[in-house]
Amino acid sequence: MLKVKKPKNLQALILHLSTNFINIAPDEVDEAIYNALGIIGKFTNSDRSYVFQMNNATNSITNTHEWCAAGIEPQIDNLKNVQLIQRPWLNKKLHNKKPFVIDDVTKLSKDAVKEKADFMDQDIKSLVVVPMVSNKKVIGLVGFDAVKKPRKWKNEEVELLKIVSDIFANALIRRSMQKKIYESEEQYRLLVENLNDGIVISQNEKIIYHNRQFAEMLGYEYEELVNADYRRIYTKEGLAILEERGRRREKGEDVPSRYETIFKKKNGEHLHVEANVRIIDYHNMPATFGIISDITERKNKERYQRKLEVELLKHQKVSSAGLLAGGIVHNIRNTLTVIIGRAQLLKQKFPDLKEPNIIISSANKILQIADAFTKKAQKEQIEKEIDFNLNDLLKTEIVYFEANQYVKNRVDIHLDINPSIPKIHGHYIDFSHAISGIIEFSVNAMEKSTQRKLQVQTDWDEKNILLKITHTGKQLPEKDMSSVFTPFHSFNIFAGKRIIGKEHLSTMQLFNAYILLERYRVKFQIETDSENQTVFTLMIPVSG
Repeated sequence: MLKVKKPKNLQALILHLSTNFINIAPDEVDEAIYNALGIIGKFTNSDRSYVFQMNNATNSITNTHEWCAAGIEPQIDNLKNVQLIQRPWLNKKLHNKKPFVIDDVTKLSKDAVKEKADFMDQDIKSLVVVPMVSNKKVIGLVGFDAVKKPRKWKNEEVELLKIVSDIFANALIRRSMQKKIYESEEQYRLLVENLNDGIVISQNEKIIYHNRQFAEMLGYEYEELVNADYRRIYTKEGLAILEERGRRREKGEDVPSRYETIFKKKNGEHLHVEANVRIIDYHNMPATFGIISDITERKNKERYQRKLEVELLKHQKVSSAGLLAGGIVHNIRNTLTVIIGRAQLLKQKFPDLKEPNIIISSANKILQIADAFTKKAQKEQIEKEIDFNLNDLLKTEIVYFEANQYVKNRVDIHLDINPSIPKIHGHYIDFSHAISGIIEFSVNAMEKSTQRKLQVQTDWDEKNILLKITHTGKQLPEKDMSSVFTPFHSFNIFAGKRIIGKEHLSTMQLFNAYILLERYRVKFQIETDSENQTVFTLMIPVSG
């Protein structure tokens, strides 16, 4: 039998509830929920507190747990298999996945006729409900009722219910999974692999509470994280995400309670996690309460899927370019040869006429572009790794870009190369697509700039070939500077999405560059120089 004492304040209540549900046995979950409902019901002076669980197959909810104050009639036996299809207002509220507060049931809108009748049949005057959500699906709800008289619910009571909803949802899902271990060894294996949720509370940059699962997932002994600096467990990218959330919160923006970040394990490895956090008041000071789930395997799968998508896109482009180079370009060359020949005859016949020289010069420029295109297509079709010169690749890409009249007439391109750089060993197509993507991103960034200057530089030292691409266009947001060339930043935008907003399409080119060149251990940097120009730096290891 679980022993329960009524906490003295909200902070003690939250710690008490979260502690009671850590490592709780499956056969103790119901009792723990009943006890918790009694504690929070008394703490908030509610007349009734309860849990409903969802049956998605029948789109219905059932009252599974209930606490009632003295003199309040229980309703649990009357609320089985409540059909949501007959209660569209309630159904919509639940699937919005947000709390809803009703201070006076009699003032419900006309579209809640059925729900209003249900509430009044139960003598409910006021209520507050928070959906229980797991893996983005509604699995039930937790609520408070006022039966004796209407009342207004305090914000801290709603926040308490949110935290309780998360705790109950985790406990119920965990119990559901734990029960399945008796059915097969495979289900037991899945349970062990997936039940790695940690609980942590931090305040004043210190971890003031954590459970053993949290320490274990990070590779620490429990005692090593007691009162530890919370920044110790964050990567550079994770800290940047945390700071950005803090800035948004200070501005009064709506910051999602669930978000993905990257922790650093004791051995230095990165750990992708989903954090479900709430800001609570602890000893009259704000603190962060978090439930942490390891999502590394899911992120690796998403990353692999994105790699396959990039590879498919790359080969589709190569196939199209090969067909174009083999057909259309050939016809263009033949036609231009005829034009140049006729212009030369015209020049011989009329030596003072200027037009033949203009025709010959223009035709030769088109031939130069066609040759560059053919050279690019031919090299991109080579399936094996080869040695190639980065400077030659850049010259080809610049000619290719200058074939676009917008780029040629409105963008001032400077190529500053070191002719002594060593050759690169790899797939030509990986480097051509990655670099052209960054150049195209830079050109697009200068669309609305008064000054459009693109500078491409190469150099090298003993360890790396250095490629710098500088543009005078729109700068990336400061928060993206350190993470734009990382899988974490990009997956939040692109993974699993079929439709991508226009504002993110250009950023995808940077992500693709990272995906294409990470196999060659290329390091990426992005910064703003003293003239407020954006500088992309690629450090390409010298082949040994």
